[in-house]
Amino acid sequence: MKQELIELGHYVIKHAEKLGATQVEAYFESTRTLEVKIEKGLIRLAAEKLDSGCGMRVAIGNQLGVSYVTSILEKDLEQSAQDAVKAAQASVADSDFKSFTSTQTPYPTVKGLFDKELDQLSCEQAFEILTRAVESSKEVSGTERNLIEGGFTAESKTIVIVNSEGITGNSSTTKVKLDISSTISTGEDKCSSWEIQNSRVLAEIDPEKIGATSAQNALALRGAKSMECGEMPLILTPRALWEVLGTGFAEALNAREVQDGKSYFTDSLGSPIASSELEIADNGILSGALGSRPFDAEGFPSQNTMLVKSGILHSYLHDSFTSTRDEVECTGNATRSSYRSIPTIGASNLVVTPGTCTLEEMISEVDKGVLCTFTFDRPNSVTGELSAMIMEGFLISQGEVQHALKNTLFGITMQDLLKKTIQVGSDVENRENIQTPSILIESAKITSGQ
Repeated sequence: MKQELIELGHYVIKHAEKLGATQVEAYFESTRTLEVKIEKGLIRLAAEKLDSGCGMRVAIGNQLGVSYVTSILEKDLEQSAQDAVKAAQASVADSDFKSFTSTQTPYPTVKGLFDKELDQLSCEQAFEILTRAVESSKEVSGTERNLIEGGFTAESKTIVIVNSEGITGNSSTTKVKLDISSTISTGEDKCSSWEIQNSRVLAEIDPEKIGATSAQNALALRGAKSMECGEMPLILTPRALWEVLGTGFAEALNAREVQDGKSYFTDSLGSPIASSELEIADNGILSGALGSRPFDAEGFPSQNTMLVKSGILHSYLHDSFTSTRDEVECTGNATRSSYRSIPTIGASNLVVTPGTCTLEEMISEVDKGVLCTFTFDRPNSVTGELSAMIMEGFLISQGEVQHALKNTLFGITMQDLLKKTIQVGSDVENRENIQTPSILIESAKITSGQ
């Protein structure tokens, strides 16, 4: 399959050049997706999907055109090339565009990206794994009413990128996701929570642990109360930082947003933006990680980029366009959701260097504060302001976790969140492409109502 796609890439490049293109890029994907869903204990979906296609970008001078086709047949690729050339001819010239990726640097060898067992998984096997997770949730909830929903998704993908500037890259990857949500009714309380696990390798998925944790998280929320408002310490666990850092921090480092003045990190390069406790990198070559890859969505080699060290911002996240515009080295952060989309900028694996203290030790040092284990809110990427509902969290009093919280929010800017981080934990978790421990923030505004 890879060699076939490479040959098709060279073929369609020559065809587009004959139509007048001066530069051409062909991005192929061939994906197999296996999905099983359960609602209220019953199978609602069991499906296998195959999808292959090509996304094309062409340049005529500095006029750009794009197209995609949900096929890899020669005649369809020829039509897509024609569509892209016509789009370029009709587009407004972009003076900032110089060239598609042309680096000749060898691609790194990234281990643990493909699992043969996962690639050959059947719907029956997927359902059996999901069923084990459901049974584990039921075992924890016992006689309490437990409405369980969940899903299992396995994906095998081959990517090939070829361009007229000498780039030829190919990779095969697998990934799997198991998620379980438990809604448990105990007396007057009705509590819901969830747990999720992602991996490149099927053997790492632990359905019993995911199902049990989902139910345990839900049961821990019983008896939730409001609390007194005020400024106080806040601990964010990896489950809470997943959205706050994964979206709110990474998006603000997008060089395109920075260049357009739409980021709270504009003009911050080389300046202190965080406490000395924080060290954060974007590591696209981390073995077995979900965001790892040998090359980005433009064919530029992946790398490990230091973003924050000793509190100083060392780099933004760049693709070929923004790096050329800023006259800096590309960081290999072009990404695509599929061949249907054009490249954008995104983090590969956002990695926070762990500290030495455990979560329990951090909690023990808080006289009165909040432990937030989940929020789905994200900061404003322009201002950095964050007003987040504590979807799951607990009051800390005299160094011990007390009751769960309801109707409680925390407010802080991302600038203060980073600068007021006074401790970084050792409890590292991987959640999608975010690898982080818990952090203790010196103070945040806590608001709680009835």
